[in-house]
Amino acid sequence: MKFENTKTVDDAVYYGNVEEPVVRFLESHLKCLEEDYHVEFFLEEKEDKGSMRRLGIDFGDMDQDAKQEAYVVMQSLVPALLTYGRQQYIEMQLLAKKKLTMRDDPLTGLFTADYLMDRAYVLNRAEIFPTTIIAVKLKFWKDTVKNLGKESGDILVQLTASILGKTAEKDYLIGRMTDDVFAILIPLVKRGETESYLKRVDEECRLYKDSAISPALAMGITATSNKNENVQEKIKEAMAQLPQ
Repeated sequence: MKFENTKTVDDAVYYGNVEEPVVRFLESHLKCLEEDYHVEFFLEEKEDKGSMRRLGIDFGDMDQDAKQEAYVVMQSLVPALLTYGRQQYIEMQLLAKKKLTMRDDPLTGLFTADYLMDRAYVLNRAEIFPTTIIAVKLKFWKDTVKNLGKESGDILVQLTASILGKTAEKDYLIGRMTDDVFAILIPLVKRGETESYLKRVDEECRLYKDSAISPALAMGITATSNKNENVQEKIKEAMAQLPQ
């Protein structure tokens, strides 16, 4: 992914003007696309002091059939990705300026349930799909609180939140839905991405298997596959899969 001193290439497709910070926010997604389709994203050189630049894709020396296959995918995916990135980035800037804190769960620092549902609404409105929804429940949180006290229960919740957050990509949306239930949204999920994330979570949990406070997780998973499927409803469906 090139950001500076990029020369315009002949064998390229452009997707209009985009803010450089938005592209940086989406860098991990773009790198994955580069690896999967053997292309290279770049931003044109700045012609003035503004932040808007054209995003392009260099198809390199791939043959015509491969280029056409990659182009068809990019034609539908890249505009949706830029729309999502712009909305998320602008939302982050607005929240930072207003110093809004009601979106944060005070114990974990994750999103509150109401705020995560609001983000789900934004995904619906922007027609961002596919989106994977993972509901996570701490299996023995109530037993921990009962036997070891509320403070130990809080530590278990915080540990779990830390694991879910540190193993996630920066564009994942994670919220604490109830005392012992979390939800993770993975927008524009790629093939194998959900499985990779769950594997990372499991590996981190295993590090604490011999600890007095060890997270054991139950999970429910749903996904949207088209713009008519509601992310908010899918969150509820994933949570309904969890043990009571």
